[in-house]
Amino acid sequence: MDLPQAPQPIQEDMAKLQTLLHDSLAPHLPAGKDGMRILNLACGRCDEAETLIKVGSDLTQGGAVEMVGADIRIREIRQARETHGHLPAEFLIEDATKIDQHKTLGDDFNMVFLRHQNFWHGQELWKKIFDQGIAKLRPDGMLVITSYFDVEHRLALRALEALGMEVVSNKRNKASRALNDAPGKSVDRWVAVLRQRRA
Repeated sequence: MDLPQAPQPIQEDMAKLQTLLHDSLAPHLPAGKDGMRILNLACGRCDEAETLIKVGSDLTQGGAVEMVGADIRIREIRQARETHGHLPAEFLIEDATKIDQHKTLGDDFNMVFLRHQNFWHGQELWKKIFDQGIAKLRPDGMLVITSYFDVEHRLALRALEALGMEVVSNKRNKASRALNDAPGKSVDRWVAVLRQRRA
């Protein structure tokens, strides 16, 4: 059975995101074939699932990659399960502000990913989500965010730095697709990689 293809604009967005993630993460993630665990918080229908797994496989030189996506929206998680059932991924209906209550997840993720975080609309809520994500990282793990617009991105980075993270890569996606109904916003306009601040 042929898998459904994502619409062309989404395919193009994913190709750009894949390059940005690879180039941003490669200098900072420890090399090796031990595999990679990825936690994708507030993932929605998770258009980026296959992209994240491809990047993880490439960065670990073919190591096993496992992704866990979590979102509170039931319909979106069901859609993610249906669309990405062929991937080494699990999709959980979970409140990202309380992900620590899911004890079996562990706290050894190589990457925590938040695509198009929504810090502008609910800063206290997103500080909780950021804090929960940070707690799930390995000591050498990376937290990655993408943003739709410039001011929100700066605010999110400032909040993450206040939580003990430091920016190791922050790239403007100059080929990002503009949103016609939202001037100044574009898809994955910024991609930032952060790690826990070293003493």
